[in-house]
Amino acid sequence: MTKWKKDAKEFTVGVNFNKDRGYQSSIPKPIIDVLGQPDTITFVIEGKTIKIKVKGEK
Repeated sequence: MTKWKKDAKEFTVGVNFNKDRGYQSSIPKPIIDVLGQPDTITFVIEGKTIKIKVKGEK
């Protein structure tokens, strides 16, 4: 498992293609910790910017 520096603010992850599920990637734990372990994550395209909306919390 990847260890992230405690003060890290940038996270690079790989993207894999699965013929049944499409593109997939793992979300780093520090990001999930900030998001509050959401039930869903929505990616919103606004021009050349991608915004993230989270819903629910476990």
